[in-house]
Amino acid sequence: MAEVCGRTPLKATTVALFLAVSPLFASPPGSTSDGPDDAFPKRIEALRVAAGSGAPELDGRLDEPVWERASWITDFVQKEPEQGAAPTVATEVAFLFDSDALYVGARMQARGPDEVTDRMTRRDAEAEGVDRLIVSLDTFHDGRTAYTFAVTAAGVRIDWFHPEDNEHDRDRTFDPVWEARTRTTVEGWFAEMRIPFSQLRFRPADELVWGVNVRRSIPALDEEQYWVLVPRDETGWASRMGELVGIRGVEPTRRIELVPYVAAEATLVSDGLIDADDPFHDGSDTTARTGLDFRMGLGPNLTLSATVNPDFGQVEADPAEVNLSAFETFFPERRPFFTEGRQTLSGDGPSYYYSRRIGAPPHRFAGGDFRDSPNTSTILGAAKVTGQLGGGWQLGTVAALTDDETARVFD
Repeated sequence: MAEVCGRTPLKATTVALFLAVSPLFASPPGSTSDGPDDAFPKRIEALRVAAGSGAPELDGRLDEPVWERASWITDFVQKEPEQGAAPTVATEVAFLFDSDALYVGARMQARGPDEVTDRMTRRDAEAEGVDRLIVSLDTFHDGRTAYTFAVTAAGVRIDWFHPEDNEHDRDRTFDPVWEARTRTTVEGWFAEMRIPFSQLRFRPADELVWGVNVRRSIPALDEEQYWVLVPRDETGWASRMGELVGIRGVEPTRRIELVPYVAAEATLVSDGLIDADDPFHDGSDTTARTGLDFRMGLGPNLTLSATVNPDFGQVEADPAEVNLSAFETFFPERRPFFTEGRQTLSGDGPSYYYSRRIGAPPHRFAGGDFRDSPNTSTILGAAKVTGQLGGGWQLGTVAALTDDETARVFD
């Protein structure tokens, strides 16, 4: 039998480029006519403190004099179990700021310490049945998107981004650097947050006006409290927020992040499981790779993200699926580089952009008695620019370059 060893080209180098520019059709808060409260949204003013020694100590106590000078919101209402009713226990929230960060303080009354559930979990793990304080900020004040920061009574931090005007549409790849501390007493529990302005996108202005809403979850009472109520039978989130005012003298920061990585992998197989005639597999397979992720702010509203030889080894695998139809299977995108800002590329129209095609397995099949074929296409690099332009327009563009792929075959 003749032996033939060679290479079969599977896929030529691919360059992918997508560009999307779309208007934001959502009306700003107060422009819709859903009732008298929409014309005059609730407001809370943030109190300025001196950076450094003037800022409160983040310990969950709220015992500094500056908190006594702050304006506190107390007019919360129930969404559950009795929509629109007064809260069973009181909740008070105030906002401070300095040149570097926004501070949130909360006093949350309880009928006893036994009614405060403070189970410890990992960060970003939304365990059921725990007391939580949730603060959402619409920093562009466009009634469409929002950042959310939550903390449990045990001090577990949770955060996500709302890419659309929907409370339950959450992008959990948003992973900012911020701090929170909590403390439980016989009266209830207290929380302090410190959210650096460097972790938020917003337009520069002499005085910033942001949308804001605050929610408190009380499992012991099966109660959900909202500062601005979004009724059960209605949708919306950022467009229904109140206003956070009084933030002056704060400029967006230039965000630059560099994240290099080095990864190694080894696979060892017992001798009895390897075909002795296979020239490509001897029972051991070792690989090493390096790469870099880069992010930089382009002004206050746009972000440039780039990656060189990205590593997606920690991404959850796709579930097994047998497709017996004539239509393509669309798997969800889980790779962090492609999930962030995806709403600016997908839009509300036809699904012209499907990022899973970038780096997908080669289309051709290599024949031969023995094969060494790649399972994916190597992404040499990718870059994207996402954010908002003036006049209420969104911009999203992504470009990616994949390598030539070949398979080794042996007959």
